[in-house]
Amino acid sequence: MPLSKAIKDALAEPKILSGGPVPLFDRLVDDDPETLSEQPVKKYYNRSEVIQSIEREVERILNTRATVKRAEYEDFSEDPLNYGLPEMFGLGDFSQFDATNMQQWPRISDPCEQAILRYEPRIKNVVATVTGFDKKTQSLSITIRADFAMKEFQGELTFPTVFIFGR
Repeated sequence: MPLSKAIKDALAEPKILSGGPVPLFDRLVDDDPETLSEQPVKKYYNRSEVIQSIEREVERILNTRATVKRAEYEDFSEDPLNYGLPEMFGLGDFSQFDATNMQQWPRISDPCEQAILRYEPRIKNVVATVTGFDKKTQSLSITIRADFAMKEFQGELTFPTVFIFGR
């Protein structure tokens, strides 16, 4: 049985024998479900692939709500079933959060930092900083800064994220 072009190309490309190990969730996700023949699974990510993987995982964390309210979140936070952010102060839709008030911004950034630190072990020293609110799009811009917690890679990584209200 002849090998598909995708498999031949994958076998021909140089193999990465070191780098950051590919996390389980990245190995399980099928980015192209329409393709029936898959390329062999990578065992290691290079630096840019690790950064992209971390960004995807942080996005998953920030888009997931735990089943407990914030007051109970600390007591249950070690349980992986509570992955993600707590229900935001009992307000799943942020309806009582005034994003135009800079004094309230830590109400969003602090739980983001805690959840990222708790559920993304490849980074440490996480700082989430709200950088602005766009009234027109009803979105809160946040910059995430962190250090790699991996022996394979050293340094800081920074990426933006956006919380959209009212949808």
